[in-house]
Amino acid sequence: MGLRLEVLKWEDTSGGRQIVARMPESGMADLKLGARCIVQESQAAVFFRNGKAMDTLKAGAHTLTTENLPLVSSLFKLVYADAPFQSCVYFVSLKPFRELKWGTKEPILLEDTKFGFVNVRAFGSFSIRVTDPGMFIQTVVGTEGRQDSQDIERWFKDVVCARFADLVAEYMQGKSVVQLQAKRDELAVATKARTADDFAKYGIELYDFLVSSISLPDAVKQAVDQRGAMGALGLAPGGQGYMQMAAADALRNASQNQGGAGGMMGAGMGLAAGMMMPGMMGQAMGHPGMGHPGMGHPGMGHPGMAYGAPPPMAPPPLPGGAPFHVALNGAQQGPFDVNAIMSLASQGQVTPATLVWRPGMPSWTAAKDVPDLAAVFAPAGPPPLPTAGGPPPMPPPMM
Repeated sequence: MGLRLEVLKWEDTSGGRQIVARMPESGMADLKLGARCIVQESQAAVFFRNGKAMDTLKAGAHTLTTENLPLVSSLFKLVYADAPFQSCVYFVSLKPFRELKWGTKEPILLEDTKFGFVNVRAFGSFSIRVTDPGMFIQTVVGTEGRQDSQDIERWFKDVVCARFADLVAEYMQGKSVVQLQAKRDELAVATKARTADDFAKYGIELYDFLVSSISLPDAVKQAVDQRGAMGALGLAPGGQGYMQMAAADALRNASQNQGGAGGMMGAGMGLAAGMMMPGMMGQAMGHPGMGHPGMGHPGMGHPGMAYGAPPPMAPPPLPGGAPFHVALNGAQQGPFDVNAIMSLASQGQVTPATLVWRPGMPSWTAAKDVPDLAAVFAPAGPPPLPTAGGPPPMPPPMM
């Protein structure tokens, strides 16, 4: 003998997580004609007899008669109008169940046009709603025993992840993963459409589907950040740009090394980094060598110079005083230093009588009379041997 019920209703006290409630929870109930069944808004009541769904009642108050339960009444030959029959009823919530989570268990391997093969992960949320209570009870509740949203979440998120992975792989043909974040809404709509048949055969629809984030590997994130930093510094993408960026990073890291010999080396490397950065900044600002006269770096824009290299310095003048002006062929030429005058003298253009002048001299003077030019006209070779006498006698040998 089953439990005798005269009023059937379900008030959800689960906080919106329970999808199905069975009355009675186990076994069968003695339902008599004339009993009341109260189905609230966003609910449906499905009557079962011997494992088969007989009728489905929608929202409202229903009196169980042969009019609203024709299938049940046709199965039994009732002698009395109030005779009971053994059955059970499932109340099904038809409202959307939100905030169900999904996420890829394993990374999705994608072929990227910029980074080669890349593993990405994705996660988000979805919501479902029961559209066919009878089919849902038969396929999900009756066979799997799943009655709340958490059970549905664990069961269907694998389907969602599989379809999403297929879509991302198709979308990524000829594209880069950096474009995925901007296409989350499109991927969500496409995933919802692709899973329609997967959910419909269980009497459910995918009500909402959201892609919260698509996570890139750390190596790809660092490459993207480095590419952005290179763009900010005006470095062109490619091997040379990456080498310049790597050199700047190495110099900066070395300059931060403190203590002992490392501190001395870090100071020198930091100085080199400081000398390199103006050239890199100049490249970013459109001044290849930072040689603008108003920038305070004269000479750094010299063509052929490496960026950031110090300007070339002229060697100091040789010792020997100021250079001379020389009267050659009746015209003033020069100034010439002593070495240049010596070269002119070897060519016969400057003689001892050639007039010369330099600042500090009262007037033009013959070159032979200038002490600083005496060596120019000195005779070459050793001095002559003495003519009187011979060499001194040799000392006696030591005993």
